[in-house]
Amino acid sequence: MRTVVTGAGGFIGSHLVRLLKRRGCHVRGVDVRLPEFAESHADEFVLSDLRDPAAAERAVFRADLVFALAANMGGIGWTHAAPAEILRDNLLISTNTVEACRRAGVGTTVYASSACVYPGYLQRHPQAPPLREDRVFPAEPDMEYGWEKLTTEILCAGYRKAYGTDIKIARLHAIYGPWGTYEGLRAKSLAMLCGKVARIPGGAGEIEVWGDGTQTRSYCYVDDCVEGLWRLARSDVDTPVNLGSEERVSIGELVDRIAAVAGKTVTPRYAADRPVGPRGRSSDNTLCRRVLGWEPGTSLDDGLRRTYRWIERWAATHAPGTGLTGGADD
Repeated sequence: MRTVVTGAGGFIGSHLVRLLKRRGCHVRGVDVRLPEFAESHADEFVLSDLRDPAAAERAVFRADLVFALAANMGGIGWTHAAPAEILRDNLLISTNTVEACRRAGVGTTVYASSACVYPGYLQRHPQAPPLREDRVFPAEPDMEYGWEKLTTEILCAGYRKAYGTDIKIARLHAIYGPWGTYEGLRAKSLAMLCGKVARIPGGAGEIEVWGDGTQTRSYCYVDDCVEGLWRLARSDVDTPVNLGSEERVSIGELVDRIAAVAGKTVTPRYAADRPVGPRGRSSDNTLCRRVLGWEPGTSLDDGLRRTYRWIERWAATHAPGTGLTGGADD
């Protein structure tokens, strides 16, 4: 199967390429840069800027299956620092990719959306109910990044209706694991906290933690994420599906779990004036179980051990900020 992964230089894209090779696919990776933390296993890697429509057409030429992961994105620090850039770039990338897939007659396209499409009014309490796929309207997405993801979901639905295009939509929830950015504005919360703990000299120290520690998330390990993307691609599902964990944890508890894995005594210094995003966000996997016969199954403790050990090893051999420019996918 001739398969294309856009955003193949990023965190999830790098893992997805490896999975696809194990499944026997011929893989073309596409990104504005090569992977930073691990060598790409793609059969061919095209350095290309998908904000250019012609580049998008070349990227998906003769593809049977396209995983559309490319995006200008990062953690909450980045979404607050560059909202206009994020909205502009991602609208161009997503629109160009969807149209290029239609023009090329791609068999199936899988678009990586985000839990950021869900309304803020459903996430204002740490114990807010898990997010269900049919609860996106009335719309109140999470910042410009969420508005672009929701807009592209609507675009994909329009292409299915108008052109019969087979486009699947995966709503990704807080994906984490090895090979992800763990420092700087583009780092996501779990990886950033692991990085801060790994940088503590000796066995004890203090780290800054954004918010008051009571906000909650459900974190999905990257191996589960890419397996879910593969299963979604091979399904007959035509509505958005959550790919996330149902295991909820507060940020304060997450710090304690990271400290336990690291074998360090960690004192959190909470910064309530820093951006925190939704007060409570977790995935409802009812639909995923029903339509895919599967759901993410890696426990947070297991995934955390693997992720922390990778960050610990990388941080021990690289100075702060070295080679960390952020992910190219969600």
